Amino acid sequence: MQATLRVRDLVIASWETSRESVRNVLPGGVEPTEVDGSLLVSIVAFHVQGGRLGRVPILPFAQMNVRTYVSWKEEPAVFFLGTRVTMGGLPGRVLGAPYRQARLRVGKGGVRAPGLGVSLRYRVAGPAEPGPLGRHEVGLFENDGLRAFRVHRGDAEWRRAEAIEPARVDFLVALGFEARGEPELLYAAQASFETEVPPERV
Repeated sequence: MQATLRVRDLVIASWETSRESVRNVLPGGVEPTEVDGSLLVSIVAFHVQGGRLGRVPILPFAQMNVRTYVSWKEEPAVFFLGTRVTMGGLPGRVLGAPYRQARLRVGKGGVRAPGLGVSLRYRVAGPAEPGPLGRHEVGLFENDGLRAFRVHRGDAEWRRAEAIEPARVDFLVALGFEARGEPELLYAAQASFETEVPPERV
């Protein structure tokens, strides 16, 4: 069954991290891989405006996930370590999505998840080329074993963003990551995704 999502205020905040911290969270058969020469961990947040699951409408909700970048079956992939959604996203759990509920506020200029110790404030700057961060198509996560899904992205107008205060990222620390230096930020006002659900168990 195909799911299509229309999202707004998509922000990707990425930090350099250590190989050891990435290895510690990965299952067998999945290897850390560099993105433009660095090992990264990212917080990604967006607001789902709507979409469809087959013929069923998807209600609006906010999502924030933590991901790192890996190689799986000789293909670059994204490994999801924690995904939090507001109430409207919880029905995705029935279809195997690794969602847990949290209080989230996602909008242009900021992401807040007070219960998780995440606060990110930024301003949008000039045009940007997202590089590999905007091109990954394979997603992996652990939920009753390793599961995989493929994402097809619609066109998005990417822009650079700049932090306007030090980011608070307790959620990354709780997952065992060292977030080095200031984050690299990418922003898209509008985007869309298509994927097949439920994810395949591999």
